[in-house]
Amino acid sequence: MAMGPEKDKAATYQHEIVCLDDLVPGEDRYRRLDELVDWSFIRAAAASYYADQGRPSIDPIVLVKLMLVGALEGIGSMREVLRVAALRLDLRRFLGYGLSERLPVHATVSVNQTRRFVDGRLFEQLFSCSVALCRTHDLLDGTHLSIDGFHVEANAALSSLRASLGAVEPAPPAPDVPAAPAAPAAQLSLAPPPVTTAPPQGRQSSNATVVSHTDPDARLRHKPGQRPHLQHRGQVAVDPRYRCVVACLGERASGHEGDAIAPLLDRARFVTRGLRSIGADKGFACKRVWADCERRGLVAFIPPQPNMLPRGQSATTESQRLALAARGRCRSAEGIWAHARRMADSEGVISEAKLEGTLARARCRGTPLFHVQVLVDFAAINCKRLVRHARAATGLAAAPAAAASMPPAPTECSSGTDPALTAGAAASQVWSFSVCLN
Repeated sequence: MAMGPEKDKAATYQHEIVCLDDLVPGEDRYRRLDELVDWSFIRAAAASYYADQGRPSIDPIVLVKLMLVGALEGIGSMREVLRVAALRLDLRRFLGYGLSERLPVHATVSVNQTRRFVDGRLFEQLFSCSVALCRTHDLLDGTHLSIDGFHVEANAALSSLRASLGAVEPAPPAPDVPAAPAAPAAQLSLAPPPVTTAPPQGRQSSNATVVSHTDPDARLRHKPGQRPHLQHRGQVAVDPRYRCVVACLGERASGHEGDAIAPLLDRARFVTRGLRSIGADKGFACKRVWADCERRGLVAFIPPQPNMLPRGQSATTESQRLALAARGRCRSAEGIWAHARRMADSEGVISEAKLEGTLARARCRGTPLFHVQVLVDFAAINCKRLVRHARAATGLAAAPAAAASMPPAPTECSSGTDPALTAGAAASQVWSFSVCLN
């Protein structure tokens, strides 16, 4: 084979008419996601945050999609997300931006996340939409849930800890009580040397004595042999069929973990109407959790802790009776199956969110913003399941239907999109551009 001619950079200065829709392959993740999701609900959910007059703002669909891209790509910095989106054609098509359009600045996304959408209602609807789509495409089993908690390092340093105890004001003297005579001044003398030579023990910090002045919602937590961390806690409930997340929660890393089971079940009750059982580890075990599951008619495969079981010939209390019954359920064939599903489903999803998402560390400060991060990351995981499995269930019929609904491409070249079309409405997907690669 003869050596071909040397390639120079002359071709990079040539102008070519290209179509952005033709440059993105049909099996691209974001292209298939646009075929499955109708993003118009974001504009309806965000309508209350905007005024009827004033300067037009960035489309809220673009803002939410940028946060979703960060979770899908595992990029925790919005500056990096925008830099990557400016270089990748599939992300430009997903956002609805043309080749020559400038993406929003990172401050716009940050201000909307931390000030305008801080209540989290918009992202609650985003996560609920992802769960509803999983149910529509038959990706949920709905009879069993694996529940587990995880800790995420807070966006605060240990040096931000300050004492949480204030100065105590002296009590006023009681009326009609004569003042005590002044005590004589104490005579100071040298203290005798200590008997032992052991080093003095330092004072241990705890959540009862210190609080972070940069993130007051973060809680101090450490394991034996490890340095302490300021952390938040998240909870997740996973369906066993395709490991879709049906409920999630971001909370403070304090209190009993079992208290999060009731809110998770309340969030998942609309998509798991046939729920019969749940599985969790022994960190969730307590009397009120077992009693609440009995009241809901659910079988709780939650093993008891050793100190909850009766010892000797003492009389069995109500708590010990529930613990013995829980141990018997966990040792059954169904309990062993629930234990295996919990390790594969909930722990696997948590590992995926930390290694491939952004939950390795909290991006913002405060429990409300951490809850938003949890919602976006687990909505991104559901989007992955939709892209991977929903097309097998629905076939390729959605692609021709979406292509037929697109407007025809204009005959003349354009360097921008029609302002009447919103981002995500495939404005820049079918327009042609005259571009220079250089």
